[in-house]
Amino acid sequence: MGQENTSQEKEKKSTIINAVKSWLGLFTLVVLVMEGMLVLAMTLTPASDPIFILYPLMMFLLAMALMIAWLIDSKQKRKFNIDRFNAETERIKAQQTIRVDNMEISVDPEKSTTKELETGLNVFTDNMLQFSFEKPVGDGWHAPKFIKYADFVRSTYFTNLPDDQLEELITANSPYGKLFFNAKIVSVVFGEPKAIEMDENTSTESIEEYLVNMVEKFKKEGTEVSEEEIKEARVKLNQTENVSKIGFAVDFKIMAMDKNDMDTPFLDSSLPNLFLNFGSIIKETIDSLKTDDNSLLWTTKNKLKNVSLDGEPYASFSIYRLYRLLKNDDFIYFCSAQYSPQIEGAHFAWDSLKKSFESFKILK
Repeated sequence: MGQENTSQEKEKKSTIINAVKSWLGLFTLVVLVMEGMLVLAMTLTPASDPIFILYPLMMFLLAMALMIAWLIDSKQKRKFNIDRFNAETERIKAQQTIRVDNMEISVDPEKSTTKELETGLNVFTDNMLQFSFEKPVGDGWHAPKFIKYADFVRSTYFTNLPDDQLEELITANSPYGKLFFNAKIVSVVFGEPKAIEMDENTSTESIEEYLVNMVEKFKKEGTEVSEEEIKEARVKLNQTENVSKIGFAVDFKIMAMDKNDMDTPFLDSSLPNLFLNFGSIIKETIDSLKTDDNSLLWTTKNKLKNVSLDGEPYASFSIYRLYRLLKNDDFIYFCSAQYSPQIEGAHFAWDSLKKSFESFKILK
């Protein structure tokens, strides 16, 4: 019985608190009580009494005070809503949001830098390299692991060249070669890596579009282009003579590059310069791009034609890639994620891959 009374009292108190939770609610309640008291007093006071005429005036003044209070409250709410709208607009402006096909990726450059890295059971944190990210979850994801840049090149291009020869090639082909070769890479892979095999018929949508435009151009100039010439151009553009097989996996990689490895005096570590250099190496058509002083975010979409995946032929094979460049005082970070819905089970992996990519943070 005592418990029921206590429960009822709590409910009454909760109702009262909810009724007066704002200053306007409290003020309205006070005015209504006073108006009621004035009405009662007015009914009990003879009309001949000099004070009788003051009751309607006091009731009017109270009603005016309530109206003014409502106007003030409306103005405050309007200001609050405008401030909240402006804050949300600024937040959206600060965010970098891009799309690749029908998938959206959004990062906040300001929140990507932090004074203290996140930790936790599902967070990968490296205090030496000054970064953290949420590990992908779900069946098929392997634990994050470190790999050397040389091993990354060997697994991607199926070469057996030793480290010293790879270093010589990489430093000869890019002014940032040493920076790349000495990078520390963390890789998180979904499923097992595949081999994409290419031949003289392999192409991409962008290459085919280019070839069609060139053939039309030559036709207008009165020159016929043979099928053999088109095939030779296709092989050259796709570089099939140099690379006939590449490794592919749905994965997320972070390449942390130490600024001390930049030994070329005329170069700087600005993100636009690095972006241009990565663009010359990656050689993919950019699908979308967002830039900021401290973050570059872009995506690419590749539709390969006439390839084999671990021996299984594909007339068309789609690869979507996400890229991001960031830096702090000590390191430059190159984040990449790649995905194909045609890999078995990969459609279940996209949400985790996206979340890991978006969660990447570095120390200020």
